[in-house]
Amino acid sequence: MKQTITTLAIIFSISITFAQSNIKIPDYVNFTMDSLTKVSVLNTFDALFTELKQGTINTDYLTPKNSDLTKSVLQDLMDYELKKDSITSKLEDKQLINIYPVSKNEQFLTIIYDQPNDTNLPKIQYIFNLVATTINDKTTFAIPLDYLTRNWKVEKVGNTTYHFTDQINVKRAEIFDQKHKIIASNLGIIPEELDFYMCDNYQEILKLLGFEYSLNKNGNYRNGYGVDAKTIFSIMNNEDFSHDILHYYSGQLYDKDDRNWVTEEGLAYNWGNAYYTDQNGEMISQERLVNELKKYLLEYPNTNIFDLFWNNTKIFNRIATEISVRSVISGIILNEIEKEKGLTGINKMLTCGRAKTMISYLKETDELIGVNRDNFDLKVSELLEKFY
Repeated sequence: MKQTITTLAIIFSISITFAQSNIKIPDYVNFTMDSLTKVSVLNTFDALFTELKQGTINTDYLTPKNSDLTKSVLQDLMDYELKKDSITSKLEDKQLINIYPVSKNEQFLTIIYDQPNDTNLPKIQYIFNLVATTINDKTTFAIPLDYLTRNWKVEKVGNTTYHFTDQINVKRAEIFDQKHKIIASNLGIIPEELDFYMCDNYQEILKLLGFEYSLNKNGNYRNGYGVDAKTIFSIMNNEDFSHDILHYYSGQLYDKDDRNWVTEEGLAYNWGNAYYTDQNGEMISQERLVNELKKYLLEYPNTNIFDLFWNNTKIFNRIATEISVRSVISGIILNEIEKEKGLTGINKMLTCGRAKTMISYLKETDELIGVNRDNFDLKVSELLEKFY
């Protein structure tokens, strides 16, 4: 009898809590778990999202496995909450619209964020999924990555553990492992052990991270994701993520305001690749792009190379529209700096400053190897003939 009264008191308590909560639960939501589990799940769920709204993420509410990645993903929702003004912060914009069991101790939850709209159709900001795990009346939450990949295969290549549905291209994976270790060595850092999830496109990645839909990311399909919490999600199902490995380690080594992105992108092209895949699903190398640049200059001999660099003119659309000619030319110059000044020169370039990025870059190239705005076309042309 005493236990029954206690249970009823808890259930009554949660009904009051959710009446005051900023997350609404429509009448149609069907709860199939026992009452105590329901109390634990909904109380913790409300506490987690209440703190998100206040700008904090309490790790006590996160499932230990992949908690760092879950926290990073929830940061996106927290940032959305913190950008609200005094009016929008009072809107009832979140609803729990589905919850169902996926194992003895786990529930799969779906929450929807919407916005006021001038039309009759609602404007959806997010549809977001989480997995709740309840053990001994304590509930924690995680992104659905583990649940959605529970039947995937796993294979380790060097420092990287690949997760995939069918098979991986081991040769590409070995190339990535080699580049990963070379980049880490060049930067004087120990290469980390990484998890790498193979996905056909960016929308598949979002689902693994919990985003069934994101307004700001709708239609985006050619990107990968990572390195985040030692985890990578592939670019168009390609095993090589070496471009962003350079950015990942640079972020560990250098202060944000010191990092020069013209340098970083050029170096990522040189030591890694151009990030995006071509029409055949292969990573695009700096060598290939330099050869394309040479062909372009032969076809258009009056081209001002500095203008190409400064304006980042699109000339590689035949290969991939996202490719940056600025980064290709930066890579050509950095190749000379590495040959002449070694990794000490590269380090100076990497840390020549974020403010006035282009000007800072050219100031440092002038000091190191005499490449400046006035002689840019001549010097770059000489480098193209000298090394490529």
